[in-house]
Amino acid sequence: MAPHRHDPLEALNEQLLVLRAQGNDRAAFHDLMALYDRRVAYYVRRMLSDPAQALDVTQEIWLRVYRRLPTLRSPAAFRVWLYRIAHDLVVTHCRRRPREESRDDLDGLSEGDVGNEFELLERAELVHHGLAQLTSEQREVLTLRFLEGLEPAEIASVVQCPAGTVRSRLHYALRAIRRLIEGDHHAGS
Repeated sequence: MAPHRHDPLEALNEQLLVLRAQGNDRAAFHDLMALYDRRVAYYVRRMLSDPAQALDVTQEIWLRVYRRLPTLRSPAAFRVWLYRIAHDLVVTHCRRRPREESRDDLDGLSEGDVGNEFELLERAELVHHGLAQLTSEQREVLTLRFLEGLEPAEIASVVQCPAGTVRSRLHYALRAIRRLIEGDHHAGS
């Protein structure tokens, strides 16, 4: 999944969709969901280990967005606002459920020789495996920064912490994931 970067035309189109959806245009809301549903679901799955729970939380996010969309004052802020809702619901969900006894590991990476044609897939698996090993705060900032293309100030608004804390989490998360990926890659060689 490539990072989502807004170009001016995309941003304007999104703002128009938001305005139309705020005016009860269901097709416009459906179009907003089509733009963001996979990315929001991916974000939630990175934060919750249970796919069924992640699906439930994702559905709850869209229900909340639908209900609260008329209160959004700035259509240009939709993306950050959407991820703020997602963040809040994930945090609420984590607080409600009992602590996981142990974290499910991803399926083991294939050992032995991996052909060149699978190098990119292997790298993606290593990244996903690495993400699963990070703290939830580190996973969250990496997902928002590199998959959604949010700037540190926007991420700070989503997770409600100072931008300096976001930059610090990014720094340490990148170091940790690099170590995990390099360690796993070398162990499989």
